[in-house]
Amino acid sequence: MLNLPIYLRGSSYYLHTRVAGKQLKRSLQTKDKKTAIIRAVRMMEFILSKIVNPDSFDLSNVRKYEIDISKGIYRADGPEDHQMMMEALKSIKGIGISQVEPETSTEKPQQKKKTGLTMPEVLEKLFLVKPHLSQATILSYRKAVTEFSQFLKNPMISNIGKIDVTKYQEYLANKGNTSRTIDNKISVLGSIFNFAVTQGYMFSDNPAKERKLLSNKEKKRTGYAIFQRSEITEIFDSAFLKTAKQDDPDYYWTLVLGLITGCRISEITSLTKQQFKVTESGIRYIKINDSKTQAGVRSIPISDRLFINGLEDFIADKEEQIFKYKLRLGKGSGNAVGKKFKRHLEELGIDRPKLVFHSLRKFCNDFLKNTGIPYEARCQYIGHEIDDINNTFYSNEFTVEMLAEILKKSLFQLEMMAGLIRTKF
Repeated sequence: MLNLPIYLRGSSYYLHTRVAGKQLKRSLQTKDKKTAIIRAVRMMEFILSKIVNPDSFDLSNVRKYEIDISKGIYRADGPEDHQMMMEALKSIKGIGISQVEPETSTEKPQQKKKTGLTMPEVLEKLFLVKPHLSQATILSYRKAVTEFSQFLKNPMISNIGKIDVTKYQEYLANKGNTSRTIDNKISVLGSIFNFAVTQGYMFSDNPAKERKLLSNKEKKRTGYAIFQRSEITEIFDSAFLKTAKQDDPDYYWTLVLGLITGCRISEITSLTKQQFKVTESGIRYIKINDSKTQAGVRSIPISDRLFINGLEDFIADKEEQIFKYKLRLGKGSGNAVGKKFKRHLEELGIDRPKLVFHSLRKFCNDFLKNTGIPYEARCQYIGHEIDDINNTFYSNEFTVEMLAEILKKSLFQLEMMAGLIRTKF
């Protein structure tokens, strides 16, 4: 292959050689290497054929023609130029310049790597920075997120939009979920989305925001019913419950505590022995350490009569959790109680709609109201939020002793309904 003595200097190629004992150094007036080669070849051809003075060689006398080998462009002006262009091409071929074929990649295009976090991964981040969440809350959150993510085939949380939430609502409805249940599940998802937005894992708005199917008015109308006084008497005076007191004391004491304390079913079934406490003045109470709301974390005064009538014997041999009911993913620890309570009502023929275990809690609250218990004391005992400035910022809670004194007569009557106090001799 022919090596031409050319080099790039600045913005132009130069021809630098010796001809007839004289040094030749001339600018080729181009920074394109291929053009420089053609000009250098033509210049040397003229010099060697005519032995001209290199200093008198004028590049303006070199005829120009357009050659672009890579694009296959060849242009000449007339037969003479065409012939000269062919000679130039031969010269280029002689020095080893050929058309460069574009390389064809045999590698498969790499798929774009996924970035971001999935919803279950964001949930674990939430658990990491909120270690105080209850086991029941963790299970319910994990259940809701797992079901939602599986429905969407586990996308990145940043790719989830409003239409995905809409499709999920429709999916739940087709499965037979009530509007209330759907709202509860979407509410959980909304909490996760809010966390993702706050922490920077998601840059769009919360897709579950303002997606409730039920208005507050509709929610109230479709909520659980309240037991009537006659139904409570029938339930707690039934052979079903008397048998359960011997054969299934866990069920019996769950119902008794549900009526007297108004606790949520999950608060009762998750009780440990350490949650039964006594004040310095001797007042017994149950300390709820974990609940659905902040107001649910409370101290509930109870009477000695509960312990005298069998509760003390029931918890005596327990080490940690008092009741046999275990937490189940998405079901809570009260699921078994709820199912047995349903059979209990069916056996008694109590079939009014929307009567469930939670109806005991509603009855307790309603009974306290009708027996004149002040609103603030009632809310503290039941575990309901009080949303006003006076109570929230300008008042302390009642002490256990004060609350026990306020509720004393009402709790006595509830214990009578539960059959703990004999009314017939």
